[in-house]
Amino acid sequence: MRGGSWAVHGQQGAIQQREVHQMITPTMFTEQLVFTTVRIETTLKDGNTGVGTGFFFNMKVDDNRTLPLIVTSKHVAKDTTKGRFQLHEALPGASPPKPSGQFFTVELDNFESQWIPHPDPAVDLCAMPFQPLRARAEVAGKAIFNVSFHEGLILSGKQLEELSAVEDILFVGYPTGLWDEKNNLPLIRRGVTASHPALDFGGRPVFVIDAACFPGSSGSPVLLANLGSYYTKDGSLVVGTRVALLGVLYAGPEMTVEGSIVARPIPTTVLPASITRVMIHLGYVIKAKEIVTLGSHVILEAENRGWL
Repeated sequence: MRGGSWAVHGQQGAIQQREVHQMITPTMFTEQLVFTTVRIETTLKDGNTGVGTGFFFNMKVDDNRTLPLIVTSKHVAKDTTKGRFQLHEALPGASPPKPSGQFFTVELDNFESQWIPHPDPAVDLCAMPFQPLRARAEVAGKAIFNVSFHEGLILSGKQLEELSAVEDILFVGYPTGLWDEKNNLPLIRRGVTASHPALDFGGRPVFVIDAACFPGSSGSPVLLANLGSYYTKDGSLVVGTRVALLGVLYAGPEMTVEGSIVARPIPTTVLPASITRVMIHLGYVIKAKEIVTLGSHVILEAENRGWL
């Protein structure tokens, strides 16, 4: 973007190249979806490692500029010392841009400090400007391929009210760290809304989905996905596709063996525990309007630091 350079704090690790593979050219919505996320691998202060999901989001600064961001859950970056991003390399000279089938890893030190948290401590979201990673790649002679969400994919309050209580959703990420390692691609999962997306579940800016949510899914974008046809609130059938960014998966209720139900952030690590907790096939999703609040906060921080 125009208007100045971004600083990346801390020492920078080497860019690690991966071998070339045959790759799809993303044209359909679901094909594009697998390039909207980035796998985040972390090293924690206690020596353990974790995996989370980040996604690309273009925040509008003004009529001429956008600020590219990587968005994830705060707890993905919490207490981390190092972080690694698995990024796709763009095919040189391709127009429109397309993935080359080659990908590489960028490692950052002082990882937790790279993220700007949501201004509300209770909202489990944070963002990192994407430009420093692009600059790192360009120095190494590489261009990054990705697909970004934007504000135009976020429904207004009135549009959310036009949805039903049960809507088809897709979410993208790395459950229990699983991914297509050979092709650097995430997994797409399906579910339905379990509470109405227009309402603040429990008085907080979240809603609930009926889907299996596992460690590694923290930070996964959750999308309304009516592919081919859908029904309006008055029962009319519409032939066509309706897609929207509804929010970000961050937590899920669990039941202990004693029968207590507790809500806790979806962990980034899979570790043995003395208390058996069972996921109950539900997930908590932060509403997409909070992504915009976070993005506005990042822009303000950038302006205050002279980055824009």
